[in-house]
Amino acid sequence: MQMVHQLCRALSLGVLLGFFCGGFRLLLHPAYTEKQISAIQKVKAVFSGLLKYFTFLFLVLGLIWCFYYLALGLFEPGLAGYATNMSQLIVSALTVISILFAFVEFLRRK
Repeated sequence: MQMVHQLCRALSLGVLLGFFCGGFRLLLHPAYTEKQISAIQKVKAVFSGLLKYFTFLFLVLGLIWCFYYLALGLFEPGLAGYATNMSQLIVSALTVISILFAFVEFLRRK
């Protein structure tokens, strides 16, 4: 657990540094060229397609495993708590993935 905590701290520091360095860069170079804008549009389109593909993959896998844990809870009452916790974990992870997908789609259409 300590390694996960260190990883989260390092990622948070990297995001903060990137945010502030990006803001500083935006102050120095406030506009992008048309070539840069079109290149970024292409990258966003490819990334969005890949993200959509993997999002639907994870949603289908999550649905399958939630049905499994539903059946496990029904047929093995002693494991109902475990099945509920696992289903909640799956749904939580899928919620984060769906939010990420919605954010990328929002940026792509903007």
